[in-house]
Amino acid sequence: MLLTPGKLLILAKWVLTSLPTTVAVDITHRCNLKCLHCYWWKQDHPAELDDGRMIALLKGLRARGLAAAILYGGEPTLRPEVCRAAGEIFDATLAFTNGINGFPELKNVQWILSLDGPQDLNDTIRGAGVYAKAVENLKRASQPPIVHMTISRLNQDSLDDFVREMMRLPIKGMGFSFYTPDLTRDESGLFIPLKERDRLIMELLSLRRRYGEKIGFTPAMARQLLTAGDFYQWNRYAACPVSQRVGCFKSNGQPKACTYGDSADCSRCGCAAVAAYRGAFKPFDYPTLRLILGLMVPELRVRKG
Repeated sequence: MLLTPGKLLILAKWVLTSLPTTVAVDITHRCNLKCLHCYWWKQDHPAELDDGRMIALLKGLRARGLAAAILYGGEPTLRPEVCRAAGEIFDATLAFTNGINGFPELKNVQWILSLDGPQDLNDTIRGAGVYAKAVENLKRASQPPIVHMTISRLNQDSLDDFVREMMRLPIKGMGFSFYTPDLTRDESGLFIPLKERDRLIMELLSLRRRYGEKIGFTPAMARQLLTAGDFYQWNRYAACPVSQRVGCFKSNGQPKACTYGDSADCSRCGCAAVAAYRGAFKPFDYPTLRLILGLMVPELRVRKG
């Protein structure tokens, strides 16, 4: 796995400093779906910067030493020129998509496809026909995407079936987060109570033992989320390493506290990024670091077998 000098510098900052390294930007306020569990629809939707001003924002953030980017929306593929520019500006770029518009082949961009269960369940959450279209586009992709599942009350019983389906497809791997509730709303229909979540965390570890490294969830990550592990060491905004490392921005270029929004409930956070970062470095854990490095190398092909 070869890393460019820029990517090595990102890694060195993670290991040796507490400096910010990454930007997370809602590059659009538009989306072609309205998923039942999506935090984005619960936030305000300020006017988005046009392509020129959005690209200028990204260049300005890069000039401040922020060398990695995560592209969110809305739906990032609705702004292809911004996605293309981000891949050229930053040393590592991740872009989350619902897959409806396909996976454009862009320099230095790793696509992450959001799906939430087998076809019937996914389409209940995301809309009729979404699963089939996303999977059709996945099979045509020039480089395999990562599939990401947000685990909530809606799909918590489908982990085994969904993972088994995904393992038959040409994907780079799978990632998982747990639904993070909003402080201003009753989220009991979506949020999985922490003690119940512990059981699902152990199920993810069982799936990793069965399918190997394609399951992007390590024992060190599990420890960060388990109530008997390290969860209570970081589940507040002031102790969140991602809030210290990642600058989050709305589609109008204004900052926000967290990609989940300004009113995300940190005390019940299920963010995969926190689990991965702390899992890799607190204490050092090579399998989790390897998982992170895989995200930074989009040209790394899916492993056979």
